[in-house]
Amino acid sequence: MIDLLRRAGTLGLGIGLLGVLLSALPPVLELEESAGLGWLFWARGSLEPPDDVVVVGISRESADHFGLDSELDEWPRALHADLIEQLSSAGAAVVAFDIIFDEHRSPEGDRRLAEAVRRAGNVILLERVDSDQVQIETGGARSGLYVESRRKPIEPLHHDALATAPFTLPVVPIRVSQFWTFGRAAGNTPNLPAAVLHAYALPLQRLFLDLLGEARPQLASRIEALAADPASSLQDVIRELRDAASRDERLGVDLRALVDRTTGLSARQRQLLRALVGLYGGPDSRFLNFYGPARTVTTIPYHRVAPRLEAGVAEAVTGKVVFVGFSESRQPEQQDAFFSVFSQRSGQNLSGVEIGATAFANLLDGSSIRPLRLPTQWLVVFLWGLAISAICIAAPTLAALPAALAAGAVYAAVAGHQFQTAFVWAPLVVPLAIQLPAALLSALLWNAQRVRRQRERVQSVLGYYLPPDVVRRLAHKSVSVHSNRELIFGTCLVTDAEQYTTLSEALHPEELGELMSAYYQVLVDAVTEHGGVVSDIAGDSLVAVWPAANEFGESHLQACLAATSVLDAVETFNATYVRRELPTRVGLDSGQLLLGNIGSKARGEYRAVGDIVNTAARLQGLNRYLGTRVLLSGAAAEGVTVLPTRPLGEFLLVGKQTAISVLELQAAGREPERAELNERFDRAMRLLRECRWTEAAQAFEAVLERYPDDGPSRFYVSQCMKLRDQYPAGGWDCVIRMTVK
Repeated sequence: MIDLLRRAGTLGLGIGLLGVLLSALPPVLELEESAGLGWLFWARGSLEPPDDVVVVGISRESADHFGLDSELDEWPRALHADLIEQLSSAGAAVVAFDIIFDEHRSPEGDRRLAEAVRRAGNVILLERVDSDQVQIETGGARSGLYVESRRKPIEPLHHDALATAPFTLPVVPIRVSQFWTFGRAAGNTPNLPAAVLHAYALPLQRLFLDLLGEARPQLASRIEALAADPASSLQDVIRELRDAASRDERLGVDLRALVDRTTGLSARQRQLLRALVGLYGGPDSRFLNFYGPARTVTTIPYHRVAPRLEAGVAEAVTGKVVFVGFSESRQPEQQDAFFSVFSQRSGQNLSGVEIGATAFANLLDGSSIRPLRLPTQWLVVFLWGLAISAICIAAPTLAALPAALAAGAVYAAVAGHQFQTAFVWAPLVVPLAIQLPAALLSALLWNAQRVRRQRERVQSVLGYYLPPDVVRRLAHKSVSVHSNRELIFGTCLVTDAEQYTTLSEALHPEELGELMSAYYQVLVDAVTEHGGVVSDIAGDSLVAVWPAANEFGESHLQACLAATSVLDAVETFNATYVRRELPTRVGLDSGQLLLGNIGSKARGEYRAVGDIVNTAARLQGLNRYLGTRVLLSGAAAEGVTVLPTRPLGEFLLVGKQTAISVLELQAAGREPERAELNERFDRAMRLLRECRWTEAAQAFEAVLERYPDDGPSRFYVSQCMKLRDQYPAGGWDCVIRMTVK
């Protein structure tokens, strides 16, 4: 656990700092705005259009209706006067023109428009902002400096309008994502959406001044005097409030608290007051919260309003803010098109007037997108770096990618939820496109290196106890009670060292340990030389197996060859260790066995399990009674023709229910003598099977006279007498029943 925490902390620190560093780079910030913010809008989709604002769109459709050119210079200003009069009669709250009136046209048209603006009393006109390059000389070098200047509407339009304000936005091909509330053109000058919001809230001016009087009495007095002065304008009031809020950072907080505490306010009043406080206490620049693609904001064609209102239009504008400007339904004819986050999906760009309406609606309902401040953003990406690193480090290799993707999906879902419900813009590009793959790749490489080192250590340690192929499998797989188990065909070899008990009593444990280590080394070498797998070593016994693809594989022959090698190796060993001989017996059987990890969750061993293991052990023990060294079952002897064997009869071993054929694996060489021995022994066995007890005993004794060391003949001499007593009249089934191991 400590190592896991260390690795997760180290990687997390690196990935977290990488995210912080990249998040401070301007190109990455631009990428977050273009890709990250774009994805959030895409995931959220379109919203319901705002209720408080509509657009009256000037388009080719309306120009054709009036028989005019779509160029506004050709439109008579008397038509705009008719529009204002119709909107005023329908009860529009504020009318904002995204049209520039900075040049005189026909005197009659200018007069009619000015009168309509004055009578309506709620019209806000657009100021042109020009950017001029001025050459300056510094240190003998000349350079260009761009200076922005405002051009107000012509008189008397400027004087008769409720307010005038600039509205500057980025130009194509830059995707528009922000708008200015104050200061883009000069000082704390309000931009068009800010001026429209204050105008929309004018019916609550008395209430607002009362709240301002509670928070800042002197400021409230100045604002009230300024609003009452005929020589001042709405822009002057707005600018004074903005200057005060800029100097007094607590003003917005205090006013917001007063609005929240004030009782008796309707929901509409509380919304407007909060919007005013948010306007003056907020930043100069806001991120647009687009409601959707072009024409999501309710748009009414110009010709349906002027020169007279069509049926149903009055209800659509009553009590609302109306923005007037270019808004084409056919995009190629749009004169002021701005690329937005919805443009690529819909194929339509937004018009400037719709952006103005969107900006106003954002200010009114407080839904402008709020990016995290840089310190908060850095904290988020740093903590995310720690979290995703911990996930990737802790997860197993195969689960690391799904775990990382799941964590990324959760992060994106949380970011999307915050964006949709709280209008908070959390970073996406750095956490998901940079930190996540970096953490995943680093963790995989680190874990792979760690696993490689662990495997090397496992192979180094287990190599002393297990064969190389088993060690490789164990090093590449998780070790559990049920892992690495295989049900296979094979041959099992079991050895036993005679005189082990006597030696263990006579030798010091250290001396005994050294002797047995040397003894088992020669056995293991003999087994592995012939492809065997040592599955168990305990005390004076060794168990080895030869896995095979089927029951007639080469495992029989290889196991028998290993058995003869074991005898030869032990003979050499005994000759080396004088007075420390360990004569060895071997038993072999073939069939199905389970090879693998056997044990509980807490403790297990790699070993062979199955009936053939028990049978091979019983055959090994049978050597003691038959005076042999290597015994094998009929199954193990099947197909073994290159080695000499001697059938010794049918035996029912201790604990078994089925008799098996038992054969002796004989030593090579001395062919004539072995052939004679086997022939004499076979004749004696035939007499025994015929229940001719006396003759059989005499035949076995004759073998012993010729070959006095033949253990099987000596065994059967005694068996003849026992069988004669048990079956005096014959009827024996030719099976020797062993009662001892």
